[in-house]
Amino acid sequence: MKLKYLGTAAAEAVPALFCECETCKKSRLLGGKNIRTRSQALINDDLLVDYPADTYMHSILHYIDLCKVKSCLITHSHEDHFYPMEIAMRSNGCFAHVYSHNEPLVFYSDKCAKDMLDEVIEIRRIKECDVQTKLVSLGEPFETQGYTVTALRAAHDPKSDPVVYIIEKDGKSIFYSNDTSEYPKESMDYLAKLDKPLDLISLDCTEGASHTDYVGHLNLWRCIDLRQKLIELGAADEHTVFVLNHFSHNGTDVVYDDFVKIAAEYDFVVSYDGMEIEI
Repeated sequence: MKLKYLGTAAAEAVPALFCECETCKKSRLLGGKNIRTRSQALINDDLLVDYPADTYMHSILHYIDLCKVKSCLITHSHEDHFYPMEIAMRSNGCFAHVYSHNEPLVFYSDKCAKDMLDEVIEIRRIKECDVQTKLVSLGEPFETQGYTVTALRAAHDPKSDPVVYIIEKDGKSIFYSNDTSEYPKESMDYLAKLDKPLDLISLDCTEGASHTDYVGHLNLWRCIDLRQKLIELGAADEHTVFVLNHFSHNGTDVVYDDFVKIAAEYDFVVSYDGMEIEI
């Protein structure tokens, strides 16, 4: 399985709009991997995770054929992860002309995001043959496009119905886990019962190297502790790849060129826009 990070920032992106902080100024100056757009990922070439306003630019910058994508997993309803009005562009014969992959794009999410998208579908009169929505049930695996996907509750703004996802295919597994702090008990209990360790775990590291107990996001030091807990549970082992993702300019040392050196001391991979990992 292949994981491609399309966007690796929190809501403001890095550098942030209208911002003159040192992190943003340095990121603008350095460019390259230090420029981060809003959070999104692609599994292989056909399964999206999240649908931010930056989706269009991601498709251009990273040569993504969005017509091949038939499933999209939404982590929660915050606008940096989910921009439902844009889905009207999938209306075949109107805003788009889809020929070779003419199947509906199905969005999977918890209730809040589903309700938002259903409202857009009604307002914009989007046809079911173009876009569909499906509600996930926590802890209950479902099949889509040859993947087995399981949604677990995240520790984030509860009004956004946040979830994290275990994604499995061909004997490999990815745990895509951002916009969360330490997982709720029911999610940890589920992870403790996995048949085998996960192959890749993508962790939220919004706050970078800062020291904060903020509920809803993590920092490097809490990621270190969480990794150890996951290993103790049996959800990870020495072969599991741990990637840090989802950075805010308000964090400490989050400029990629700085943070990648710090994280390497603790055996973490640091995501950047366009990074691809195959497991």
